[in-house]
Formats: sequence, C-alpha cells, structure tokens
Amino acid sequence: MLRCVSRPGVVVAGILALLAGGFLIVGILLPGTVEVTRSVDIDASPEAVFPLVNDLEAWTEWTPWGDLESELEGPAAGVGARRVWDDAAMGSGTLTLVVSRPPLEVGYEVEVEDGAIRFEGTISIQERSRGSLVSWTERVELGWNPLLGWTALTMDESQGLQLQESLERLKERAESGG
Repeated sequence: MLRCVSRPGVVVAGILALLAGGFLIVGILLPGTVEVTRSVDIDASPEAVFPLVNDLEAWTEWTPWGDLESELEGPAAGVGARRVWDDAAMGSGTLTLVVSRPPLEVGYEVEVEDGAIRFEGTISIQERSRGSLVSWTERVELGWNPLLGWTALTMDESQGLQLQESLERLKERAESGG
C-alpha cells in the first residue's frame, strides 16, 4: 500500500525538479546584457537642453529621482556629481556623472547594493534644424544569474517606459525655457 502512495509523490516531485531545472537552465542561457534606448525631439537648442541633463539637481524635475529620497554629494553638475540613496524599496546605491561634454553628451554610472548591479547610461544631444534630438541609452550587465536573465526579458519594456516618460518631461521642461 505504501508503495502505491509514494509513486505519485515521486512522479510529482520529479516533474517539479525538471521544471525548476529547466527554469534555471533557460534563465542562464538568456541574455546577460541589456541595452535600452529611447529618443525624443525637443524644440530647444542643445545649449538649452544640456544644463538640464548635466545637473543632478535638475534631474529631480524630469526623472523619477524626484520620487526617491536621495542626497547630492560633491558638485551638483558635471563630472563627479553624485546622488546617493538608501531606500527600503530600491536598496542603497549611487549615481555618478562620469562624462560631461557640453553640449553633446552626459554619461553616468549607477551602482546598486555596493556594485551588485551596475548600470551605465549616456544621454546624447544632437543638433537638429529645429532643436535637438536627445537619446538616452542605459546598459546593464546582469551576469549569469538565472533570475536576472528572466528579468532581462522585460527590461526593454519596463526601463524603456521609464526613459521615455522622463524624456517627455525633459522636453516639456526644456521647451518651456526652464
């Protein structure tokens, strides 16, 4: 009798083990690097847009940084400008400007949980006949973590939405002369 009862349990346990193993193997094989880019045309010159992307204090007005309790360290703008946070939902981390090429480009690095996750970002500004094309690219190396591999599948959509919404707010801010 015990033999009949244990057989279905063994089969169920075997199926669950195969599913878990398959989940992990596929997660490892998924891309470990994600790059997300969004762009917006702004009816303002690169010289008018650049100060808004080069100043981390201004970021609170057009990015989600205004929603996160953080502090500035060092200069507010240019290379070395840094924002630091320790948030229950977001963890602890830093955002540091590492490139500042007026009026063309700002580059930054984000480290979360002492470098467990690192983002690199670039905001480039191209002059157009009627203003500027602003492109924002973020890259993250997720490594071989199978759970992060699955997360990478949705990052273009989720992170892309955040970048696009921020660029739309930047557009409003720059076009209003702010």
